[in-house]
Amino acid sequence: MKVRVGKAVALTLMLSLVACATTPEKKPPLTAEQRQAEQAARFAQAKQLFAQKRYGQAAALLLPLAQQGYLDAQYSIGYMYHYGLGLPRNEKEAIRWITLAAARGHPLAREALARINTMEDRQGILAEPGRKR
Repeated sequence: MKVRVGKAVALTLMLSLVACATTPEKKPPLTAEQRQAEQAARFAQAKQLFAQKRYGQAAALLLPLAQQGYLDAQYSIGYMYHYGLGLPRNEKEAIRWITLAAARGHPLAREALARINTMEDRQGILAEPGRKR
């Protein structure tokens, strides 16, 4: 009986040691500069994938960046939604991302938003201030 208890204790200790050895270390949080550098590197990789017409892979990298507030990724995601490149064509999402990037000062997003607004105005979609559609 004592032999079995000893083996059980040894087995428990061994399993505990294995569990400790496989537990990932907690990394310290990234500094703002490190986070920006990491985002820039992922954006560069996404840009390269886009140039290779690997739109789905580019979108998979860009969407989290856009959600994190990376300005160029926000415009890029809007562009990709607009043209259906790597993402389903979705004008509502395209306009949302492009508008967000334009509001934050992205020059291409501002130009795109101006073109979108002009096109919608020609179609009578935009209402004048104070007038309901």
